Amino acid sequence: MPLISIQSQRGLISVDSQPGRFEIRRPRPEIHVESSPPVITANNGPGELVIDQTRSFSALTGGKMDEFWHRIHSQYKGFAQQNLTHIVEWGNRMGDLRIRGNPMPDMALDAFVEGAPDLQVYGEATADNIDLGYIPKDLNLRVEPGKFIIDVQSHRPEVNYHRGGVKIQMAQYPKVTITPPTINIMA
Repeated sequence: MPLISIQSQRGLISVDSQPGRFEIRRPRPEIHVESSPPVITANNGPGELVIDQTRSFSALTGGKMDEFWHRIHSQYKGFAQQNLTHIVEWGNRMGDLRIRGNPMPDMALDAFVEGAPDLQVYGEATADNIDLGYIPKDLNLRVEPGKFIIDVQSHRPEVNYHRGGVKIQMAQYPKVTITPPTINIMA
């Protein structure tokens, strides 16, 4: 029995695609920096040195006239009191009948030997008669802080899109081949 032969061939579709691509460009930001240094102003003059030589001058020359006379005058009070004490002692010696001899020449000799009263005309002579003092000036310090000015200029990114593509084509068409049976009519 003769058979029919059927052959089929599939169709092939070829797809060629290229993806889209992005091109992104981002320019760097521009940075401008300005700075100024801090300013320090210190106005500090020299201090004041105070030298007081009053006691030294008093020891060398007697000092100022009013100090000189005040020193002498203040000592007379003590001398007057000492003289009164001596006068009372002399009176007691002269009135004491138990003492033999003449006390008057002895008292005169004692007064002559003792001499005049010791007046301190000059000030006391010491090694530290000079008084030193130092008065520092107030520190006038002013600080103006420095400044930083930062300016940043940023740029937007530049985005470009390049489209891809899809190419579709028929690589092989479908086909069906039917071969009929061969019939031998001659037979």
